[in-house]
Amino acid sequence: MRGSKGVSPRHSGRKEADDNHPPGGEGTSVEHDEDNELPDLIMDIDDDVLDDRDYDESESQEASVSYKSKTQGIFMGLALLGLLVCIVLLCLVAYFATTYSRASDQLKAARDNLRNATENHLKLRQQLQLREEQHCTQFQNSTEHWLHLFCEKYECPSRICEPGWFLHLSSCYIFTNTSLTWEQSREACAGRQSQLVVIGNDKVQNFLSAQAKEKSYWIGMTDVVSEGSWIWVDGTKVIDRTTFWAAGQPDNAFNRTTRRTENCGILSQHRWYDESCLRTFPAICERTAIRLHLVFQRIRRSR
Repeated sequence: MRGSKGVSPRHSGRKEADDNHPPGGEGTSVEHDEDNELPDLIMDIDDDVLDDRDYDESESQEASVSYKSKTQGIFMGLALLGLLVCIVLLCLVAYFATTYSRASDQLKAARDNLRNATENHLKLRQQLQLREEQHCTQFQNSTEHWLHLFCEKYECPSRICEPGWFLHLSSCYIFTNTSLTWEQSREACAGRQSQLVVIGNDKVQNFLSAQAKEKSYWIGMTDVVSEGSWIWVDGTKVIDRTTFWAAGQPDNAFNRTTRRTENCGILSQHRWYDESCLRTFPAICERTAIRLHLVFQRIRRSR
C-alpha cells in the first residue's frame, strides 16, 4: 500500500548524490535535479496505482469467490428442496393410486353383489308369483272355495262359534254344567280361553235369560273389593251400564251356611241377585266369536 512503502532506491541514490555534491555549484545542480526527479515521481505514482490495483483485484477475487460459494450453496439447497418435493409428490401419487385401486375393487365387488341381489330378488318374485297362481288354482278346486260360494249365496254369518257354544251378536256363550264357587267358575272360564259373562245391554240379558230359563248361573260381577261398588271382571263398573237387579237387590244379606255376606252376582229367573261367593252354581262363560275369514286362513295354513 501507498502509506506503507519505503523510499525508492532511485530516491536514495539521488539523495546520496545530493549530499556528495559540492556546495559551489548549487544553482545548476538544483535545476538538473528537478528535471531528473519528475520521471521518478511519475513512476512512483504508477507504482502506487499498480499496487492499489493489485489490492483491489485481490479483494474483488475474494468477493467473487465468496459470492460463488454462496450461490452454489443456494443452488444446492434449492436442488435438495426440489428433490424432497419430488419424493413427496411421488409418495402422494403412489398413495392415491393405491387408494383408487382399492376403492375401484370395492366398488366393483359392491356392483357385483347388487347385481346378484337383484337377480335373486327377481327369481324370488317369479317363484312367489308362481306359488300364488298355484294357490289360486288349489283354492278354486277346494272345499273352502265351495264353502265360500255357499256362504255368499245363503248369507252365512260373518262369525262362528265352536261346538257347544251359542253365538249371539259378536260373542260366543257357554252354560257350564258343574257347580263351583264364583272364583272357581272364573278360573274354569279362563281355562276355556274365556271369562265370566259381562252383560252390558238388554239384548244380551234377554238372550241369556232365554237360554238359562229357570236355572241360576254365576255372572262376572262382584263387590268383594269395595262393598257396594259392583264391577265386572273386565274392570268396568256395573252402574255405568244397564242393570237388571231384582227388587230389593243387592241386599248383602248374611249367609248362615257360608258365614259370609253376599258379594258375587248370579243370573236367576231373568234377574240379578247377590249371593255369597262361596256358594256353588254353574256359570256362563263368554268369549269373542271367530271371524269366518280367520277360519279360511286356518284351513289354508293346515295344508
